[in-house]
Amino acid sequence: MMDNRVEGIVRPGADIEAQSFAIIEREVGQHGYDPLEWIVVRRIIHTTADFEYARITLFSSGVVERAREAFHGGSPIYVDTRMIAVGLSPWRLGWYGLRVEVPSDDLGIMEFARRHGITRSAAAFRMKAEKLNGSVVVVGNAPTALMEIVRAIEEGIAKPALVVGVPVGFVQASESKEMLIRNGMVPFVVTKGRKGGSTVAVAILHGLLECARLIDEKGL
Repeated sequence: MMDNRVEGIVRPGADIEAQSFAIIEREVGQHGYDPLEWIVVRRIIHTTADFEYARITLFSSGVVERAREAFHGGSPIYVDTRMIAVGLSPWRLGWYGLRVEVPSDDLGIMEFARRHGITRSAAAFRMKAEKLNGSVVVVGNAPTALMEIVRAIEEGIAKPALVVGVPVGFVQASESKEMLIRNGMVPFVVTKGRKGGSTVAVAILHGLLECARLIDEKGL
């Protein structure tokens, strides 16, 4: 019997995805991304049906290769929401045997946040700051979490392998991303402005994993 699966997706689903990618390629046309960065941006557009991401997604130099190195090293992935953790494909994570941590799930976060007068998301990453060294950090929801991560980097407490900073919203979302860009001490992927979210964060991480896999298999 012929196998109807394509790397974690049944064949009809893979065919629809390929058609969607072709439509995206046609409608976007020329863009300024290199081939690997474009894999990530195309994945975001596929997830959101929002072509503005072809203008607002920003990569620091060499971040795709840095992500690949982190995956090969088995770096843990720290995320700001359980939605991101649930959204990540187990079979993609399985390529590199990666584990996902959600700091805000830890006991004692609420009391720590109350005592320090900060949000739960900021408290979660403040408590985990020293564990972020060499990790992949992904923020899709909480600007205060991203601001706390940048603060820890600037103070020399944490040095992640890379940061995906795409919090969504109207309060501090854009500002937190600009903080990460200005910091410039760690590789990053951001979506400038108010747009982002957990689904975008998942799409970016999936795209980075796919890039790493392509480099490994084809030497791109």
